[in-house]
Amino acid sequence: MHQPTGSPLKVALRVSIDPDEIFKQAERLCLEASTDPTVTPAYRIAHKAAQSLENNGWRKSNGMTQNQKILAHFRKAGTITVREAMVEYSVSSLTKRIQELREDGYEIVSTPKFHPVTGQKYVRYSLDEKVAA
Repeated sequence: MHQPTGSPLKVALRVSIDPDEIFKQAERLCLEASTDPTVTPAYRIAHKAAQSLENNGWRKSNGMTQNQKILAHFRKAGTITVREAMVEYSVSSLTKRIQELREDGYEIVSTPKFHPVTGQKYVRYSLDEKVAA
């Protein structure tokens, strides 16, 4: 029997049949890499696998609107950035979705941050559950 070679993550991504699982791994590693730079190489591999699925026309169809996906992400991960929304959910205009959620009564906090390596400014959004509709 042939055993796949490579890092455990590469092997898992190659033999994984379930595209949803590949996207879940990429999302989990994205969150971990934001606080632990040693996870970044594994995230890049998972992201590349997920991006390959996206480029080949595959879309996760779960019947949720972009706003519902963002709210679910808030409840699961706590915060989101424009980059995370684009990579994980194909949301090209997070600021517009945030505006719509605010108009729907959700209290969303914008926290300016600076990337630790590039120094580039970005915003991390979070949902204030105490005030959320």
